[in-house]
Amino acid sequence: MVWWACVQGDELPACVAVTPAPYFQNQMYEGHWYEVGKGCWCDVTDFTSPDPGLADGEVTYTCRKDGPQGKVKSASADLIYKGTPGQFKQQFRFPFAPQLDYSIMYIDENTTMEYDCHTNVLGITNYCIHFMSRHPTMSENTLTSLIDYAESLGLNNQNITYKGTKQEGCW
Repeated sequence: MVWWACVQGDELPACVAVTPAPYFQNQMYEGHWYEVGKGCWCDVTDFTSPDPGLADGEVTYTCRKDGPQGKVKSASADLIYKGTPGQFKQQFRFPFAPQLDYSIMYIDENTTMEYDCHTNVLGITNYCIHFMSRHPTMSENTLTSLIDYAESLGLNNQNITYKGTKQEGCW
């Protein structure tokens, strides 16, 4: 009965309708990114696309569990271009995986912020805000600015506490 009450509540946060970085091109996102916020160690994201402009692509997430020498975990997904620069549907390659909204909210030559979100048939919303850098670390000022930007857009509507990725001893 508690489960029903949680799912049926009127105030459940949903995915936020977003406008991604309007100047996005695949070539800007192409390559290796170090993630500075997540639950793994040595977390990286790699993006590839056959088209440097605006087209489908592939993203692979890799990290190590429990430390820099931990077991490598990896997952790949297809990014399906939706007609708006920086906006995709993300489809993981395992049975019954839902398509997620995947948007590049900010990008420059060294830094990016990505927001992905999905609300399932029960009304439960899962989302992530990924802060990534071309280097294993990011300045505190840059990270704070990205977190503030995400907050100003209302992306963290479940008030999840930021948890940084440990990169020490990885590279």
